[in-house]
Order: sequence, then structure tokens, then C-alpha cells
Amino acid sequence: MELTGRVVVVTGGASGLGEHLVRAFAREGAHVVVADLDTAPAEALAAALRQEGGGATGVRCDVTVEDDLLALVTAADALGGIDVLVNNAGGWGGAEQHYPEAPPEDWQAVLALNLHAPMRLLQLCLDGMRRRGWGSVVNVASSAGVGTTAYGSPPYAVAKAGLVRLTTALAGLQDEGVLVTCLVPGWIGLPRAHAELAALAPPERQASPELVPPEIIAAEAVRLVRDRVTAGTVVELLDGAHRRVVSPDGAGAAPG
Repeated sequence: MELTGRVVVVTGGASGLGEHLVRAFAREGAHVVVADLDTAPAEALAAALRQEGGGATGVRCDVTVEDDLLALVTAADALGGIDVLVNNAGGWGGAEQHYPEAPPEDWQAVLALNLHAPMRLLQLCLDGMRRRGWGSVVNVASSAGVGTTAYGSPPYAVAKAGLVRLTTALAGLQDEGVLVTCLVPGWIGLPRAHAELAALAPPERQASPELVPPEIIAAEAVRLVRDRVTAGTVVELLDGAHRRVVSPDGAGAAPG
């Protein structure tokens, strides 16, 4: 599917994995809306892409605030409407304690950012996608959501697991032309991760999974949209060498 001229919204798009996602879709000719809590980096990235000949718009957006989500959709509607939504914004938050020790407002904030916000933004995009008979949503989950071992932030793990199941539960939207898919990356090879890995003791470093290059994750997101991959598909990129595709019927494949 040709992406030239399509409007792609990437939340958390100003830095980290989000920036790689933004740049990957811009290279495909899409007009990318860089939605981020930090206004200056979002606008700077959009300006840089325009200078390179691409189409991009920076929009300040706190995805946990309803008015910000409405403003984001309005800004994208002015460009023709959201064709592709990449739910990338997320994180543990800045709380010093995690569930079950954390107070309710702290762990609820993690759920709001990582699960409620993607669900609400998808909901806001859906009418336009249905009306046009075409749309794609890529949810960015995490290996935290598919693991079976203890994890530092249980609410984050629960939220990311929820994104995976949300994706498969919405597979029926394909009948209306809207394809919801999901990426499940492992430890992403961003500068902070490289620094954290280098700081580990040699035995811990050797036992750690290979970092996943962000370029691979971004390329996979583009492929899911461009190739109109079947709704409900979940792609696990748990290390830098393997990809596991889980289809809606539960069958799995593990191409390299």
C-alpha cells in the first residue's frame, strides 16, 4: 500500500523509538504528525523533516489528557484525517515506588499512559477511518507484557499485556477496512539502554538479551501498515536477531 500523502500520527514521537518511527514513515512519503508532551523537540523534528523535503507537523500532546487528544485529532483532521495511528507513547513514569507499595494514583497513572490513552485515541480515530474505509493502528507493547517472570513495574507489564490483547480483540475491525496490529519489542537499543548494559557486571551483561535496534522496530511498523498485514497480528521482536509473528488464529512463525 502506497503511503505517500497518508497522515500518520506517532505519539511520543519526538525522541527515542518515536523519532525512529517518525523518520521511517516520513521516508515512505507520509505526512507525519509528531505528537509529544515536549513541544520544542516535536516541532524541531517536524521542522527538520520539512527541510529534508518531507511532510511533518509537531503537536504538543499529553495523551493522558482528553482535551489534548481531541486537539491532536483536530490538527490531524485539518491535514485530511488520521490514516495511521502509532500508539508509541508510554513508560513507567517517575514514581519512586511501584505496585503494590505505590499509592493508587501512581500506579493508575501508569495504566492511564500505557493502556487507557492508546485505547481512547484509537476510539477517537475510528470514526474517520471507518468513514474513509481505510485505516491502520500499530500498538507498541513491550516484552514486559508477554513475560512470565517477576517485573519491576507490574502496572506497566499489565498495561502492555492489555495492548497485545486489545490488538487481537479488535481484529474484527478488518471488515471495515481498519487493521489493528501490535509490535512487542524487547530491550530497545537506544543510548540509555546501551549505557545501562555497559554498566552491568560482566555475568549480568552476558545473560542479558541482545538489544533490539530501533531501526528494526520502525521498519517493522512501516511493513505492518504498508503491506496491510492481517488485523490482530502481533509481532514479537524480543532481541536483535529474531522475529516471531503471532497470527490471529494463534499460529506462530519465527523467521529470522
